[in-house]
Amino acid sequence: MAGMGVALEVPAGGRRFALLLRPWLAADMAALISAMRREYPTTGLWPNPDLDSLVPRGWTGPRNENEADTWLESQDRGWRTGDWLTFIVLERDRIERGDHLCGHIGLKPSTAGCRVDQAESAEVGLWTAPEARGQGIATAALVAVTVWAFDSFGEDALRRIELVHELDNVASCRVAQKSGYAFREISPAKPPLWLTAAHIHARSVR
Repeated sequence: MAGMGVALEVPAGGRRFALLLRPWLAADMAALISAMRREYPTTGLWPNPDLDSLVPRGWTGPRNENEADTWLESQDRGWRTGDWLTFIVLERDRIERGDHLCGHIGLKPSTAGCRVDQAESAEVGLWTAPEARGQGIATAALVAVTVWAFDSFGEDALRRIELVHELDNVASCRVAQKSGYAFREISPAKPPLWLTAAHIHARSVR
């Protein structure tokens, strides 16, 4: 599955500038490393299954160039094989300094060994940079990726996308609800998918 041609434009709204969502590039790594140094180890990016054996437990994103190279190759591989589709979320800068990093969002199939475009159900994960929080960016990005996924894959396979978050993650709960992801249930821990009890939200194709 080719990802380089995918670009999702989100118009400005409220206090939020316009957004661009596209696959990650090498040029994005410096900004990501800087953001992860501030976030690590408490929060950050979804771990990629490719990296489970290469990084310490609880690792949330690249903190140096070597880790960034490994992480980026894993994102590229996900697009090539179709089982890990991730986007950088960029804010269109109003003072012409160029786009800058404000988040990350990704889709993976709920069933291991399947492609997103062949799966009946997928899971979405997202992260917003600290300075970009509270502006509606996560909600706008989630809606954009959800609509894109259902438009791209919903006719043939994809019927449901889930968002799973820890019980005390109130911000993610609000984002899910604002994005049309209804609360479904509280799930016990389900390693390796999630390690603690969690809220499950879901949105179905229309």
